[in-house]
Amino acid sequence: MQQIQWQDRFKIGVDSIDQAHHRLFAIVQKIMELYVERHESKFACVEGIKFFQAYALKHFAEEEAYMREIGYPGYQAHKRIHDKMRRETLPSLQRELYDTDFSTQAVQHFIGVCTGWLTGHIMVEDRAITGRAVREANMPRPDDEASVIQALFLQPLQEMFGVPVRFMGELSAGDEIQDAQYYELVYHSQQGPKLRFVLVIGEPLLLRVAGAVFGIVLYSMNEIARFAIQEIAQGLIQRATVCFGAGSDEYHLEQERFLDAEEYRRTVEERIPQYRLLFGVKQDCFALCVDKAPE
Repeated sequence: MQQIQWQDRFKIGVDSIDQAHHRLFAIVQKIMELYVERHESKFACVEGIKFFQAYALKHFAEEEAYMREIGYPGYQAHKRIHDKMRRETLPSLQRELYDTDFSTQAVQHFIGVCTGWLTGHIMVEDRAITGRAVREANMPRPDDEASVIQALFLQPLQEMFGVPVRFMGELSAGDEIQDAQYYELVYHSQQGPKLRFVLVIGEPLLLRVAGAVFGIVLYSMNEIARFAIQEIAQGLIQRATVCFGAGSDEYHLEQERFLDAEEYRRTVEERIPQYRLLFGVKQDCFALCVDKAPE
């Protein structure tokens, strides 16, 4: 991978915020160029990551001030997402970097998570500030399943990847997804049931999605792209927890893992998921299985 490219479609229409986002992408690209591609000294990587963290925190504060200034009704929920990045995600990534003495994989993890988080956050949460994406508070309740699907997945995915995404109905045993990979996420909450999501997506579509995120053509999946896609998937799926009676910020990721084909088969046979949703993206498709996880 040669570039992590800023794309004009990431603009939300507020110059100061767009400029800050552009700068954050440029900093991540510089870290990758120095440490992953050119193998410069660890010192250069340390300084780059420190600069990214400091600039991200400054940007969060300025963006929050802007939301307060315009009276944005989603301010509190948006700030909680910033707070999680500030207090949990960035410190966790930093610990991993120091614990591994800035190993290549840890740096790739940092780059991938930050790129995926920025992309998902800009295209969903930040665009909602200017009314260009659906806020969680405006989502329909789960008694209208088609509307929930539209609000939670179709519009954000179309905004993020720039391609038409359509709901195709319920996933059946006869539906085949080429070179499928199975990504399971389990969430817990004090207020609702434990939830399990399984994303079923083929390698060709993963490459197309990752290429759209990074603004390049990918012929094989690398670690940075994989970490970025996982982060985007977590962000979108976290929003889906509101269908089960609690705010998305009340659910916490308990476990994530990739399943092999046999593990996936056993998972869906032992307990048929409440939702088995099939989506189409041009000639490809992917599925999302959603259920209350067994205790």
